[in-house]
Amino acid sequence: MMVLTLLVSAGAVAAGPVPDAVAAKARASAVVLKKGARGTAVVILQRRLGLYADGVFGRRTKRAVKRFQRRHGLLADGEVGPATAAALGITLPASHRSSRRAKRPPAVRMTADAIALMQNHLGITADGVMGPATRRALRRYETGKGLPADGRPDAQVLAALGVDPNRAPAPTPTPAAAPVSPDAAGALAAARSVLGVPYASAGTTPAGFDCSGLTRWAFKQAGISLPRTSYAQYGVGTAIDRSQIQAGDLVFFSTNGGGASHVGIATSPTTVISATTRGVREHAIADDYWGSHYVGARRV
Repeated sequence: MMVLTLLVSAGAVAAGPVPDAVAAKARASAVVLKKGARGTAVVILQRRLGLYADGVFGRRTKRAVKRFQRRHGLLADGEVGPATAAALGITLPASHRSSRRAKRPPAVRMTADAIALMQNHLGITADGVMGPATRRALRRYETGKGLPADGRPDAQVLAALGVDPNRAPAPTPTPAAAPVSPDAAGALAAARSVLGVPYASAGTTPAGFDCSGLTRWAFKQAGISLPRTSYAQYGVGTAIDRSQIQAGDLVFFSTNGGGASHVGIATSPTTVISATTRGVREHAIADDYWGSHYVGARRV
């Protein structure tokens, strides 16, 4: 007994009598697209059927295949074998194996900055969140590129987009510090010259200093006159934020009641020289003690 079998090769249809055993073997090994299949072959099929090509062979695609098969007198099983493929004028890739359990490329873990860059490439709001709108846009992109359209950022689609999944935010440039004025530099040099001098209540000379006596003396060496007390010194110059402190600025603390009861001269954005009860010394601006008593800073 002989049967007539349609086989698809390179887009052409060959018809001819085939022995039963050969026909059975051909049917068993024939490439078939069916529900659960994914990939480029499904995209081609969906486009030929006039469907939205998401690359996933689901219920919608199966129904469309059945309609096509009924119109063309084919077995309406909703699966695309050689005969249906021939009627559609498509070639099934020999390497395709359809399965509901077809493995998909694993999604790649991405940084928020990488997601934002991907969203920019996709032309949507770059919020750095992998939400439904991003997945829809990614499916559209995958479909246009003939990739499995599952809306998942796998290595293949990220490579096509040119996105590094580990992309880190660009470091925020640190504003360049303003140059220290010659007067401030002179006052700071004078303060450094008396490091180690003992504390003296109401002291205003290198024999012994209190806090405002030190700053007044140091600025006097640079030709600048300051008021006698730390409270009064808190009213001179220009107020600056802690993040703007630079060498030569006056830095104030509340170490003896409220307000600017202590003052020193900044040696850097994070350190200061002041006359403490342990003498004239350099110390942090924002450690556990001084940071909790910080009041403000002024640029003279």
